[in-house]
Amino acid sequence: MACSSGNEKSVEQNDVPPFIVTDSLVVDYLGNLNIVDIKPDRSEYLMYDPQRKEFLRINKDGDIILSKNLSSDGKDSFGNYFYAANYYGKDKLLIFPYSGGIYTYDLQFNLLRKEDLFNIFTNSLGSGQATHLVGDKLFSNKYPEKASEDLYAHEDYLARHPFLTVYDLDKKEVIAEQYIPKESQIIQHPGKYKEPAPHSIVMGDELYLLFSNSPEIYKYSFPELKLLGQVALKPSDKYVQVKPFPVEGLGNGVFNDLAGSEYFHFSASNGYLLTGYLGAAPQDKVDALPQNLLGGEDFMALVKEYKVPYYQILKGNKILWEGQNNIRFRFKGGYLFANRDINQPLVEVEKDHVVYYFYEIG
Repeated sequence: MACSSGNEKSVEQNDVPPFIVTDSLVVDYLGNLNIVDIKPDRSEYLMYDPQRKEFLRINKDGDIILSKNLSSDGKDSFGNYFYAANYYGKDKLLIFPYSGGIYTYDLQFNLLRKEDLFNIFTNSLGSGQATHLVGDKLFSNKYPEKASEDLYAHEDYLARHPFLTVYDLDKKEVIAEQYIPKESQIIQHPGKYKEPAPHSIVMGDELYLLFSNSPEIYKYSFPELKLLGQVALKPSDKYVQVKPFPVEGLGNGVFNDLAGSEYFHFSASNGYLLTGYLGAAPQDKVDALPQNLLGGEDFMALVKEYKVPYYQILKGNKILWEGQNNIRFRFKGGYLFANRDINQPLVEVEKDHVVYYFYEIG
């Protein structure tokens, strides 16, 4: 990935790399299953059912190896909500609960230990956005230990602490810290944002970060967190920079979110980078909504019409393609996947099984 303050001219349409379906996974299961991690060789998948609050280990053939509810009051419980869950080494699992700390389990979902090492600073439950585990090195958006009880007392709170952190799980120590880049939109325009944690990708000894509300990719050395450069994404006019949350207001900024964009996806495949952002509703249409009512028919109509996915494919510092596609890609364990085939029309039908399609770009 070359580093630049801008982007080269986009390539011709004929040179746009395609999305290729390479494989699929079918699980005979009635319900909703989210992939939260994948073993490097895809021999096993860690999944979570948000309705039943159960973790499941699924083998490469889609068979359920084991399932267990870890949110109950039993001896192995971590609580009701979690930020991320990962395979760790050959025979362990890590869960990062909403209550803080790190819970280590064996592959039978038995709790081995709980460590209050640090707390994660994110609002994305279950997504794993705020953490990235590579061996014993954990990148995280860490809640600052020296922060006051009222972290949001200062409008520029995001610039006051080194949130970006690499932690050595073996040595039990922080090995690198870094501030959010001062060039980012969330630092340039101080205030409270919906999601402070960046999306992250590690490729070799390089870490790539994409903040939800700032259209740039930042490149760092890993695990040292030395800033190496950035690439401006320059999205189309479908992208609207979101305003910080109002200090006081109904819904804690949902109207600002409706009128602004956010990056919800960041992945890598075959040397390409893929970003995804949501469009924004026109400000005048948002202003016309009843400001004392959240949701409602008119509100949801704007969400359906304007909050749709737009993707960008990059190679180096060059934007190869940007366009709308009604699919929600996800990225775990180095694999790009979605719950539908991009080559088939979207059909809403109730299924007695769960299907995931795996993709490569190019």
